[in-house]
Amino acid sequence: MDDEMSAWARRLQAGSSVRIMDGAQLAARRQDDLHRRALAVRARLGRTPRLAILAFAEPTGPAPYVARKVSACAAVGVDVVQHHVPFGADSATARQAMDALVTSHELDGLFVQVPYPDASFAAALEHAIPERLDVDVMSPGMVQRYLHDEGVPPPVTVSAVLALLAAYRIDVRGRRGLIVADAHDFSHMLWTAIARLGVSLAPLVSPTDPTLVQHVREAELVVIAAAAPGTLRVSELPVGSVAIDVGYFNPGGRGDLDLSGGVAHLAAIVPVPGGIGPMTISCLVERVILHAEMRD
Repeated sequence: MDDEMSAWARRLQAGSSVRIMDGAQLAARRQDDLHRRALAVRARLGRTPRLAILAFAEPTGPAPYVARKVSACAAVGVDVVQHHVPFGADSATARQAMDALVTSHELDGLFVQVPYPDASFAAALEHAIPERLDVDVMSPGMVQRYLHDEGVPPPVTVSAVLALLAAYRIDVRGRRGLIVADAHDFSHMLWTAIARLGVSLAPLVSPTDPTLVQHVREAELVVIAAAAPGTLRVSELPVGSVAIDVGYFNPGGRGDLDLSGGVAHLAAIVPVPGGIGPMTISCLVERVILHAEMRD
């Protein structure tokens, strides 16, 4: 699948000078180093780094998005224990399952796979995630620590954005930036991370804002995290701008950006598929290993 995504990224770039920030390719390049680090943890602790995943089954079967995380962990020597909350179960049942994962296993990280069945699950679960296991910065305490301390690692999806910009040497300092997302903890942390790069950021703009296109046309860096396929046409972005599509809970491999108008006018883009998704998984694996490396 990653090879197919990389091939798709090359086709997207064909005939233009736009830089395609290929997350599948970058994730593959990082794999050997992650394997080496996992082996070093095993030699020191006498066990492999271990991640617990709590996910939510759908009517058709197991929770989506989990299998690739399990596969990526296995490829570098990270152990995974997982629990899929049955479809239709309430938030109290999910909380019990999460508590059982924490108490029954020696863990280096706990990852709760969103989206939730409904909004009530966030309050029931996120407050209960132990900060020492919070690899994705979901617990309220870790969110506040990240917002106020540049030394705290961000959510793994934000780490993926930063890693792609760094690896492909896309300098965004001084650019006028815009983040298209509804206001919530994740979008505030994403905004903070991009601002810390030296981007001149406007306030968050909702994907449903009727003036969205006007805001986009004034930006030199557009990061969209709407989780709604085709929210914004890439043709609306200015010539020479940088586009980062963070939409990855989308059916059919479609991102928040509609790429049908072509990307040749851009300076660089993180596309969907093949961009944020593979690198978010890679950053999750790395975060679990990092937590294990910090164990006494």
